Amino acid sequence: MRWLAAVVALALPLASLAQAYPSKPIRWILGYPPGGGTEFIARTVANPLSAQLGQPLVIENRPGAAAILGAKAAADSPPDGYTLFMADNGTFVFHTGIYKNLPYDPNRDFIPVGMIVRGYMLLLTGPNGPKTLAELVAAAKAQPGKLNNASNGSGTAHHLAAELLKQRAGIDVLNVPFKGTAAVMQEIMSERVAMGFADISAARGALAGGKVRPLAVASKKRLASLPEVPTFEESGFADFEVHFWQGIAVPAGTPRDIVTRLSSELQKALNTPEVRKRLTDVGMEVLPGTSEQMTQMMRADQAFWVPLIKKLGITVD
Repeated sequence: MRWLAAVVALALPLASLAQAYPSKPIRWILGYPPGGGTEFIARTVANPLSAQLGQPLVIENRPGAAAILGAKAAADSPPDGYTLFMADNGTFVFHTGIYKNLPYDPNRDFIPVGMIVRGYMLLLTGPNGPKTLAELVAAAKAQPGKLNNASNGSGTAHHLAAELLKQRAGIDVLNVPFKGTAAVMQEIMSERVAMGFADISAARGALAGGKVRPLAVASKKRLASLPEVPTFEESGFADFEVHFWQGIAVPAGTPRDIVTRLSSELQKALNTPEVRKRLTDVGMEVLPGTSEQMTQMMRADQAFWVPLIKKLGITVD
């Protein structure tokens, strides 16, 4: 029995350490500038999550290189549960196909904690543009290489949605990257470009004011917030789904009990009425779930997008 006593004695400090977590503020790294949609989501969730954990969650914006700087900083942090990273399918999916020398590996260097939200891409034109997706495709085919698509950067969900449409519809449209979704919306509203993709949260004001026209949504079913907008499948393009998601990940090596605690508390925060309302009011789908569920979604997205990105030859290196 002496060996059992020794094992118990050794385990006690570890157990007490886990029970004491967290004992100091937790930093939450965002790979984007202050004031954007990512920070809105993070701060919405941070308030109840901080109260539940009993420690402040300190938002740390680390923008640069398409969020690569923030991801690298998080990956290199101690795996002790005191650094969170706002992961998305840009940093954890698209980048793995676009960048040849990515300084982190999302599958090796991080442990998913849980999803927060998912949103879908809307195809938009200006107020005087084509009235249907079929009309837009016909116009593009009549003028190969003449129409422009505005995106918020190469290799983003907005850009890849356009590339997928080009492939499926057999059209030649030039991608024009801009710095941020606000610039994309301005280009579409002014009709300096023929089309562009945006998420609902970014397009809400322009849609309400009739300054843009939505042609199709890249989701499996129509959105409750835009019931009049058809899906791509209804418009003749089956299996056309392009979403973006955001969730929390921690550095690889973080103790499993801490990951489980964070995942449980995150799900609890996302199920509070105030948080759910704030996020759904801006067109987001709230996705409380486990670490394993986030991992499954991430791997499924990688399996679809990485081969397509490589087939299309999209690279920013």
